[in-house]
Amino acid sequence: MYHGIDFSGAARPGDDIWLASARPTADGLRLDSCVSAGEQFDATGREAVLSALRAWLADVDGVAGLDVSFGLPRVLVPTEACDSWPAFLRWFGATFAGDDGKSMQTALKERARASDADGIELKRRTDSPTGASSPYSFITRYQTLHGIRDVLAPLVLGERAGVEPMAPSEGPTLCEIYPAATLRALCLPDQQYKGNKHDGERARREEIVAGLREWGMAMDDALAERLVDESGGDALDAAVGTVAVARAVENDFAVEEERYDSLEGYIYV
Repeated sequence: MYHGIDFSGAARPGDDIWLASARPTADGLRLDSCVSAGEQFDATGREAVLSALRAWLADVDGVAGLDVSFGLPRVLVPTEACDSWPAFLRWFGATFAGDDGKSMQTALKERARASDADGIELKRRTDSPTGASSPYSFITRYQTLHGIRDVLAPLVLGERAGVEPMAPSEGPTLCEIYPAATLRALCLPDQQYKGNKHDGERARREEIVAGLREWGMAMDDALAERLVDESGGDALDAAVGTVAVARAVENDFAVEEERYDSLEGYIYV
């Protein structure tokens, strides 16, 4: 099975985190389900939702892609934490154990100012080519903090899941995805399709669903309608995430070397 998780670091992410599950077929994928974390786990608060998500990922059948940064720019990480990605996870968890997204962002900006890098909201090697934001931008800071500290670190350091390509292992496998980049790769709308902020959002979601079906994703009409009706775009992003996972698996999790750093992570599109 291939799973796509549209992640959120919100205080009450029950309605913001979505989980889609699809199985491979001869023609592509069959989307079996797409539900919010609130529906899946009967929880709304951050601690309860993330605890349930960790347990779900540790027991997941197949590969799960998460739409969250799996690392930071290397220049921001101290030398002693650069030996491996698990070493980075240990440093991150200890350094930001008591932080919220804002205080983490402030600390990382201070590190950027103290470095030789140009700018203060730095990106990883994998971010700019895929159009992703800095892992500690205004948009991503809470996602990154809670995704790395509260989900990835406990799973990987507790040997409950592996991560491609930095820390593969037997059992459940996780990887980083970015649905907007996958939509671009499929030549589908990647902007102004969600958030109730733009004219024509619903029509773009309908175009995306039609494009996914043309690519080879089968789904029931009721499920297709749910992807279109969910105006936040979280359901649709989770479904697109299963495509990113399928493409990664098909290519044996190969990476484009020019946008891969084994400490920073890698976005599969």
